[in-house]
Amino acid sequence: MANKYLKRKFTLRESILLIILFVVLVLGLYFGLVYYPIASRTADLNQNLDDVQLQLTVAESLKKQYDDMKAELNTMDKTTVMPQYKNNEQQETLRALFETIFSGVTNYRITYNTSEPSDGVRTRTVGFIFTIDASNAGEGQTVYQKVKELLASVMTTGYRCCMQNLSLSPDGGDLEKATQISVNCNVEFYELDS
Repeated sequence: MANKYLKRKFTLRESILLIILFVVLVLGLYFGLVYYPIASRTADLNQNLDDVQLQLTVAESLKKQYDDMKAELNTMDKTTVMPQYKNNEQQETLRALFETIFSGVTNYRITYNTSEPSDGVRTRTVGFIFTIDASNAGEGQTVYQKVKELLASVMTTGYRCCMQNLSLSPDGGDLEKATQISVNCNVEFYELDS
């Protein structure tokens, strides 16, 4: 009995309905298995791309600020001297100078390391780690301005020096609006070795 229905020829109406049913089924499978998953994944990737581009823009802005600040500190007009190498005396002179510069800062650490002489010159690498927040920024001064002032004071001591490895860590990511900035840098001071 089933064969009798399958062997007969479909009418025009049945053929059109079967074609429509087949097209609807193919479209349903296409949209359900191909189009919607790809569209959803594309939207997710576009959102991720936007997030990454925003992070890249912020990182480039921070790098430019860091580079500008470092360049400004290294190119300041200053008259410098290279004192004779006297390990303990020069270190104590620098220590007293830095204690004066960092007198208003409660949380700082300074380390000293002297190199072997090379072509009659020794380098004394001084490491600075400090944090400035609103409590020690000073009246009428932003945290960023205080950091710039401290670093400028270190670079304009009158001794020949060069800043190395400057790292600034502002809370919130924006240097000029930060309420706290952690600084880590090394400054090489040059001394004549006789």
